[in-house]
Amino acid sequence: MKKNLIFILSFIVMNAYSQNNKTTILAKGQDAELSYNQGVQNYLNQDFTGAIAELTKAIEIKPNFGKAIYNRGVIKNELNDFESAIADLTTAAQLLPNMSKVLFARGFARINTGDFNGALNDFTKAINNGYTKSNALYYRGVAQLKLKNYDLAIKDFNEAIKKNKNYAYAYHDRGSAKRLKNNFEAAENDYMKSVEINPELYFAYNNLGTVKNELKKYDEAISAFSEALKINAEYYTAYSGRGDSKYAQAVKLMSENNKKQAEEKFNSAIKDYEKAINFKKDFATAHNNLGMVYLKLLNYKEAEDAFTMAININDKYAEAFANRGTAREYLRNFTGACEDWKKAASLGIKSADKYTQGCN
Repeated sequence: MKKNLIFILSFIVMNAYSQNNKTTILAKGQDAELSYNQGVQNYLNQDFTGAIAELTKAIEIKPNFGKAIYNRGVIKNELNDFESAIADLTTAAQLLPNMSKVLFARGFARINTGDFNGALNDFTKAINNGYTKSNALYYRGVAQLKLKNYDLAIKDFNEAIKKNKNYAYAYHDRGSAKRLKNNFEAAENDYMKSVEINPELYFAYNNLGTVKNELKKYDEAISAFSEALKINAEYYTAYSGRGDSKYAQAVKLMSENNKKQAEEKFNSAIKDYEKAINFKKDFATAHNNLGMVYLKLLNYKEAEDAFTMAININDKYAEAFANRGTAREYLRNFTGACEDWKKAASLGIKSADKYTQGCN
């Protein structure tokens, strides 16, 4: 989801008094307008702190200054001060009940605080009150996606795309909704469309690689992850995803008795997982998957160490316990293996039960 919006500040009033007078006596309301206009000017100059200070002055002079409270809330959104933005925008909604963009701005703040139901209500009210821009439909779709209402999310993304056929984020998030419904082919098409519109969306390339892995199109997946990394060389999930592609290719090569090629792929996967871990030390999945590669290469101690790192990061990581149990069995640490398999079973890995049958 795109985090930073640009809102158009409304009711900009300049020249609230005659500049020809050397001594100017201002009415209280005019003083508030002057501070308001200076706040607007500061905003346009990208001086957000100064903008908030001037708008606050205006509000102190004129407590029911709805447009100043609204615009201060908008700027707080820009500064990611979402809780404070919600407070301002709630007041603004009471003072400006017919201004649909107040509800949209509050919905945006709420979606960024994790209040997806509140955001959903705000976006719906904004749309019903005449807010016609495609971004309201898009962000309502995001709220539906977060609430796991995938069909409703897809419906909103469809409507957003009807209004704006080049809405790359809407294609991307519609793809994510479809992916979560296991409709990988449709998700693949949407991710491809999003990067066609905006080739800089590295996370879209990453998600494209993810669905291509699901579709077992491993060469294409590797290409997609590599595109993501060209744009953002520190995007650790793309390294991990590319490692998954190479791991799957290596397993296939092993099954075909192409041992040398398989080892090359496994070693290349190791490099990717290590790269991911280098950028995110607490990436438990990458540690676990690194351990799986070492298991395949019969490097059991390295595998045990990798699984232990995953467990240290996430002590509820059932698969890592099951995998470490296997590594410990090969290391003839049967007591440790049984402890890990029992733990994996207690965390919900049903297949671990069969390994614990020989345990005391």
